Amino acid sequence: MMHCPLPSGPRELAPYFAKFVEGRRGEILDAALAVFAEKGYEAGTMREIAGRVGVTEPALYRHYAGKEALFEDLLAVAADHIISKAGALFDSLDPTTLRESLLELVRTRRRHVPRNDAAKPVLLTLFSAAPHNPASREVFRTHLARPMLARVSAFVPRVDAYYGIERTQANLESSLRAFMGLFVGHFMTGMMLDLPDDDEGLVDAMMAVMGWPTKG
Repeated sequence: MMHCPLPSGPRELAPYFAKFVEGRRGEILDAALAVFAEKGYEAGTMREIAGRVGVTEPALYRHYAGKEALFEDLLAVAADHIISKAGALFDSLDPTTLRESLLELVRTRRRHVPRNDAAKPVLLTLFSAAPHNPASREVFRTHLARPMLARVSAFVPRVDAYYGIERTQANLESSLRAFMGLFVGHFMTGMMLDLPDDDEGLVDAMMAVMGWPTKG
């Protein structure tokens, strides 16, 4: 189906989902994440996931119809959590202090989705899975890509009005795609390649592709 295992080999991951998903569901999602991170989707099994949770395989199937359903729920819950943090920040961005607001957005995103051992497998699983399977791709679109695009699309006219910028629909769509590519891609490539963060450079690039002044 998708998703190569992480190169670090088997290891225990700090709880991720259990921090914001109550009960057995959070435990199952954390166990599934650990198995998929170690072995990849294809090699990971429901039996291994059940063993990590401490339940029988039939008991696990009472929660999820199968591995694909479990994987899709993992993607959906992770994406919803990211949107709950980053989306609210986009809603509160202030055009009058745009550069400072975008810098705070980038820094807050890193605090809520840090490049640490707990979050890294979630993000790599989420972003590597979506392009390779129609069901996972739709989960990604529904729970992350479309909500994020809607947040940015609502914010852009406020900034454009402040700076007196008018756009054609074609220009708007192209600019939004570049803006989102920078916001997501900079973080992902930095995490995967262990590159240092460059928040100032990222924000300047995001503003430049939208045609917004980068000073004052």
